[in-house]
Amino acid sequence: MALTPGLSVKVGASSELSFLRFHAPSNRISNNKAKVSNAVLSCSMVQSFKGVGGGKVRNNNPGSIAKTDRCHEAFAAQELVDLLRGSSARGLIREGKSVHGLLLKSSFGDEESVRLFNHVANMYAKCSSFVDARRVFDEMPHRNVLSWTVMIVGSQNNGLFLDGFRFFDDMLVDGILPDEFVYSAVIQSCIGLGCIELGEAVHGQIVKRGFWDDVIVGTSLLSMYAKLHKSEASVHVFNAIAEHNQVSWGAMISGLSSNGLYLEAFQKFLAMIAQGFRPNMYTFSSVLKAVGKMRDDSKGREVHHCVMEYAMESNVVVGTSLIDMYSKCGCLSDARSVFDRNFYKSEVNNPWNAMISGYTQCGYWREALDLFVEMCQNDVRPDLYTYGGVFSAIAALKWLYFGRQVHGMVVKSGNHTRVLSLNNAIVDAYFKCQSLEDARKVFDRMQARDMVSWTTLVSAYVQCYQAREALSIFSQMREQGFIPNQFTFSSVLVACAAPSLLKYGRQVHGLICKAGLDDDNCIESSLTHMYAKSGNIIVAMEVFEKIVCPDVVSWTAIIYGYAQHGFPDKAVELIQKMEQSGVQLNSNISLSRLICL
Repeated sequence: MALTPGLSVKVGASSELSFLRFHAPSNRISNNKAKVSNAVLSCSMVQSFKGVGGGKVRNNNPGSIAKTDRCHEAFAAQELVDLLRGSSARGLIREGKSVHGLLLKSSFGDEESVRLFNHVANMYAKCSSFVDARRVFDEMPHRNVLSWTVMIVGSQNNGLFLDGFRFFDDMLVDGILPDEFVYSAVIQSCIGLGCIELGEAVHGQIVKRGFWDDVIVGTSLLSMYAKLHKSEASVHVFNAIAEHNQVSWGAMISGLSSNGLYLEAFQKFLAMIAQGFRPNMYTFSSVLKAVGKMRDDSKGREVHHCVMEYAMESNVVVGTSLIDMYSKCGCLSDARSVFDRNFYKSEVNNPWNAMISGYTQCGYWREALDLFVEMCQNDVRPDLYTYGGVFSAIAALKWLYFGRQVHGMVVKSGNHTRVLSLNNAIVDAYFKCQSLEDARKVFDRMQARDMVSWTTLVSAYVQCYQAREALSIFSQMREQGFIPNQFTFSSVLVACAAPSLLKYGRQVHGLICKAGLDDDNCIESSLTHMYAKSGNIIVAMEVFEKIVCPDVVSWTAIIYGYAQHGFPDKAVELIQKMEQSGVQLNSNISLSRLICL
């Protein structure tokens, strides 16, 4: 498809737009040129611009003079464009302002003037100074389609999605007809707003104006529907595209995978290969994610075969996805083979993180920590994802000394100590290593906390049999405005599972009912356990009978309650009912049977 002169838009799997690629020569400029001083600009360029449309000329041929002036103007304009592009690419707003000031002192024809001010507005938008971009746009005496595209995309890049849509609306009011690139841009605003209604309205206009089968517009549309969880509409748009390309196939596969349609994503991948399109690294990553979710290593090996054919196994994105896929399929030897062949000597941490995560997912805690040690010995820098996997392994192994060493590494790095998720993982690791003192120190030093932080600490004190301290923390959490979730309530109910704390437990039960969580399976089991263990077996049975599908935890709680409080016959009866329901016995219920006998 022919591109509109002066404009090229690239819509990738990430739905990013890049534009302002003009047909005029675009030589890369050096850092020295990008950072040229005002003095150099004034001396070397302004003089040449003064000749544009003015000054003395010796050629008496009017046609020749006009042609010379046009060439001079085009050359001068291109010099400014190159400088503005350099400022945009490097975020050098100061240099960009210098070029803008020079432009205001110069004289160009309408066509070159619009082109240059489009670049100035784009420069300000990319340098996160959207107010200045808007001012330039408002002061432009003439605008073209690209001017509006710059503002729509600039709005999105600065998080102003509603402003982006308003620019589109104003454009229509001004009688400017959008092209495929404008439609592609405004669709991103609909995605940012999360508004399917606006997206559908734009889609309707696209159909009326005949862009419905355009690959650029279609790819943006199907990405929008996929990201807003309208998979069926996404597939419909994909099927309507006249001529597909690598990007449209990749967007469709990514959309299916992200919406949980893993088999469909795999099938689309096979269709893409059959039609002769070469997948890029993001397409391979999407389909490998789908295969990993399906836990189907045979399909994963098919994709791996394609990866080898295109010699992309050593690509960091593809290789990391292969390691993750094999790990999720339980094929750790295959995952490790990919890692060892391509990334063992790599300083990029993504493959290392994937392999460590694979070991932790499959319960190979020691191997995860051994690999972490090798990672550090190879001078590969750990990040948040590395530490997350490592602290999970430390918690599982209860290696307190090793945990303190890794915690020291985190503190020395300086960059991660304020990250909430990592602090939560450290607290969890310390309490599972039975070091409440260390866990509490980390918790108290946290600058920010969330429900996970509070729930982790409550659970820590409950599991260490410090019920009253757990209830005190629960009260502090509520005083600070946090609303407990089902996991927090479940931990607190376990703390209340004693006759001396039953009164507090009833109050918590009331809070649960007010929150509308009394029919949650996890909470129902905890309520049954609390009332049964505290000796209030009648209420425990009332709660148990409300459970639609009691699991082994619920059965265990009620049977244990009857057995321990002098009702062996009832306990045996419940054991028989549980067996008839198909729930498997566990060691606790076997103990209850022995007690009854």
